[in-house]
Amino acid sequence: SPSASPEVSQVEETYEIGLVQYKEHTALNSLREAFMGRLEEWGCDESQVKIDYQNAGGDPAQAAEICSGFVQQEVDMIVAIATPAAQAAITAAEGTGVTVLFTGVGEVSALGLEDGQKVTGVASPTPVNSLVDLAVQSDSALQTLGLLYDAGEPGALAEAERVKSYCSELGLTVVESTVASEEEAQQAATELCAQVDALYTPADSTIAPAAAQVAEAAKAAGVPWYTGDASMVQAGALASMGSTGREMGVAAADMAVQLIQGQELAQVPVSTLESTDLSVNQTTLNALTGVTFPAEALQTAYLYQ
Repeated sequence: SPSASPEVSQVEETYEIGLVQYKEHTALNSLREAFMGRLEEWGCDESQVKIDYQNAGGDPAQAAEICSGFVQQEVDMIVAIATPAAQAAITAAEGTGVTVLFTGVGEVSALGLEDGQKVTGVASPTPVNSLVDLAVQSDSALQTLGLLYDAGEPGALAEAERVKSYCSELGLTVVESTVASEEEAQQAATELCAQVDALYTPADSTIAPAAAQVAEAAKAAGVPWYTGDASMVQAGALASMGSTGREMGVAAADMAVQLIQGQELAQVPVSTLESTDLSVNQTTLNALTGVTFPAEALQTAYLYQ
């Protein structure tokens, strides 16, 4: 772990961070905890860095209100966890002196960033092609892929577009089902699984809290469920690829410390975590017939029981 550097310990006045998390769920919580823990490792205690943490409860209007409040408090930085929170922070901070640092964002394109904005952060796109390739390798009979996501969530929508584009290159048929709330997820999954050979959900904070119910529907139909978020695998989805919440939280904290120490924003550009780390739910895999993962993929995979 990094040793506390003298610059952090000698901050002239307390640096104020408004921390906004879009909603409660495992992946976002572990990201926030990793962010806070890493700041502590850097030696940022309350005399140097003051953090006001707020949770938007999955409501975009609430996220906007929280971020406007942070701007009125004249915080030095808003740290925003998940794409909808990042969008709210960028809008609220536009034209002010407040810096925005986002994390838990898969698709930077979904943020619509423009030159001159005081915005940076950590992006961790799902390696869509590698994950779809794995699905195809694991089931030679795979011809139709079901896409289940919330089209109102820009990050999920952008990832879904990449899935569709790659499937068309491979000649796979895509059947889409979009939901607007987590309550709709299980029913939508049940209907979709009746029509497809495999199911795919992007990193999506509407589906994630309902992951256990969706996993149940997929299991009942004998359909493998692939996703862009390891927390859904923990809840019963078959497999995911990409960075963990912990990695994203640590990377964001390291960037925050550079800015707290007075580095110019231009010196701390958006960082992209490219990872094809595989997470697999062993119980789900054992229950599926007709799906066989390559042995070398499983050797390096993180296995949930």
